Amino acid sequence: MNAVALFLKAPVLGMVKTRLAKSLGEASALLAYRRMVEFLLGRMGKNGSIHIHYAAESLDPMMVWLGKDYRYIAQLGDGLGARLTNGMETEFASGANKLIFMGGDCPFVDQETIEKSFIALDSNDVVIGPAVDGGYYLIGMNQNRPELFEGIHWGSETVFAETVKICRSKGLSHWILPEMSDVDDLENWKEAERFMNRVG
Repeated sequence: MNAVALFLKAPVLGMVKTRLAKSLGEASALLAYRRMVEFLLGRMGKNGSIHIHYAAESLDPMMVWLGKDYRYIAQLGDGLGARLTNGMETEFASGANKLIFMGGDCPFVDQETIEKSFIALDSNDVVIGPAVDGGYYLIGMNQNRPELFEGIHWGSETVFAETVKICRSKGLSHWILPEMSDVDDLENWKEAERFMNRVG
């Protein structure tokens, strides 16, 4: 089974896209976040391979927002690295053969990107989509690789470089996808908004 694990936060005012909120305000940042996630899911299509890994005290706001067509998995762990590791272990224990992690703030990803990533995992241990800001918008693997999430300076501009360094030091073959922008600030949001308006 190919699985896409979408790491999302509950759509709660003041809790999402906090950097963007400094420019747009909390209410507009929340609307921007909701639109990006809904747009991304629309481009990926509704199918059983998309699993929502949610950060929230309750599942209810996620299901009210996105509906019952997805498998929902609570994010567990202290820090992003631990949550990714736990999510990875859960997915592979549940029957995944290849797994892709994504966030909800890169609306430029489409179904073709996902398909190419899974194909890359036929002959590579890891696939990575670098973000313009030095992070990554996608990471995939074909088995448990907890080392990918260890010692990473999350939220920094070195996340992608650190991940590639880990792959090289561990002898993991890796495929690099085209660079894309994820949305953290006003400039990124304006670019994403223009794209979503154009694509529809």
